[in-house]
Amino acid sequence: MIDSTIEHLSTNECEDEAISHHASAHDHAWQLKFDHLAHMMTDIGIWQHAIGNQPDKRHGYSIDDEARGLIIAIEYWKNSVETQFNSRMGSICFRFLRNAALIGSDCGLYHNFCDASGAWLDPTGSADSFGRTVWALGIAYRENVPFAPRELLVPLLEASVKRARSLTYFRSKAFTIVGLAASRMDDVLMLDLCDDLVKTYRRNSDPSWRWFEQSMTYCNARLPHALIESAKSFPDRVEYIDIALESLDFLLQVSKNYMNSYSPIGNAPMATDGWFKRGDTVPPLYDQQPVDAAALVECCSAAYELTGNKKYKNAASDAFNWYLGANVHGLMVYDTSDGSVADAITHCGVSANKGAESVITFHLAVQALRRIID
Repeated sequence: MIDSTIEHLSTNECEDEAISHHASAHDHAWQLKFDHLAHMMTDIGIWQHAIGNQPDKRHGYSIDDEARGLIIAIEYWKNSVETQFNSRMGSICFRFLRNAALIGSDCGLYHNFCDASGAWLDPTGSADSFGRTVWALGIAYRENVPFAPRELLVPLLEASVKRARSLTYFRSKAFTIVGLAASRMDDVLMLDLCDDLVKTYRRNSDPSWRWFEQSMTYCNARLPHALIESAKSFPDRVEYIDIALESLDFLLQVSKNYMNSYSPIGNAPMATDGWFKRGDTVPPLYDQQPVDAAALVECCSAAYELTGNKKYKNAASDAFNWYLGANVHGLMVYDTSDGSVADAITHCGVSANKGAESVITFHLAVQALRRIID
């Protein structure tokens, strides 16, 4: 069994109270475990999907999971958490990224999907998978760890930075911005992409809809998070801070369910046709995705680091507690027996399936929260 002790973080309702280290979702200690993640990993990468907690090998591997796997491996390795396991995972994930890199006229782009044997299934990956790859390479560039050395990743990152100017989707830009903020390889590009976010926010927002687009869909918190990460390096860009916090506050406002606990924006058709569109009364309650909870934990943690405002520290803890039972069903999304994470909260409970995205993004949330409470 691979595990590492971590304590649940509870939130005092008063913003002036610091988050305390105490027990789990229901006030008992719990273990951060890596068993499921280890079970999902091979020498090729981390299986993309699962049936229950068993890898679903039919769907092979995705660079999205390998990129995020590299990020968590680096952070844990740096902090001496299960160093042998995370060094191995980091090596596997980094090798996947290198093998996925295209050459020739497509240099700077990457495959996304490969099958169980490692054969590539697509000519080139999506814009989002590109952005997540740049994010991971940016973190790896900054940290320069033995299993992802800078001299091997620089050619990949340099080629990808040249490609990033042609991005059109805003989440893809946001993922890329976070990577550029870490690597500082091209500050001009980072600021240009941030300015794109500022422009779309000003174009689409008003006092009743403080958001970047006409709908709120997936990984919503990554948009303000990108501006916050850039503002850490460029505090004179006051508009980045203002827009990031204004949009984050709006996201926190609409992400409360009728029990006043955190609920990620759902995608199951309910009163609306999936997602949360401008003009809708309330967001769909289901299906809630772990990737959204993690993005909010990371964004709120970054907002607290930037501003020192304890409401963001508390909000980060609230979002994290969603995994531990502080949700509409009062059910654990994180499984303390093996460290697996359910793929969604649905109208009838939690999903029985526990894929790579869910468990890896949970670890991103753990790491973000640890940075503001340790």
